[in-house]
Amino acid sequence: MFDVLTGPVPTIYRALTERKVEHVFTRTVESRLEENMVVENLFDDDFIVVTAKRNPWTRRRRIELAELVNEPWILTASDGATGAFAVEAFRAHGLKLPRAAVIATSMHLRNGLLATGRFLSIMSSFVLMLPGKHPWLKALPVELPNARGSIAIVTLKNRTLSPLAELFIKTARAVAKPPIKK
Repeated sequence: MFDVLTGPVPTIYRALTERKVEHVFTRTVESRLEENMVVENLFDDDFIVVTAKRNPWTRRRRIELAELVNEPWILTASDGATGAFAVEAFRAHGLKLPRAAVIATSMHLRNGLLATGRFLSIMSSFVLMLPGKHPWLKALPVELPNARGSIAIVTLKNRTLSPLAELFIKTARAVAKPPIKK
């Protein structure tokens, strides 16, 4: 048995340094890393703009970020990885961050609201790759600058992991490995 802790990057990094968790799977946030942390990149992942498949924006083949500024957005706090990325993406396009209709770190809440078809959000493209998890979500064809980041395992230097943690990490490496093309 193992416990899973979810939350903003500062919270899970703090839990790691306080030895409340053995390892962290997260989008790496370099500014939050400490000297005693070891980072192993598993794969690269993009941030994308998403909405429900029935949202009218899904019918467009190309969308400029500026066109979406006045839409109802679900955003995360700007001190987290996704929130900080959203701020930078809009800034890179010479835009202010849109006024969020909802600010939520809870993926469950964000997904529930997205399912209504009324909202847009920014999230990891990995979420859409999970089999059968969110068939009602669709990525919009919006170009986001510097949208790629690494998903990594973060552990503490000189900390021996339990056999269960080792097995979990070994399995994650195998799942994250790209398939061999024949």
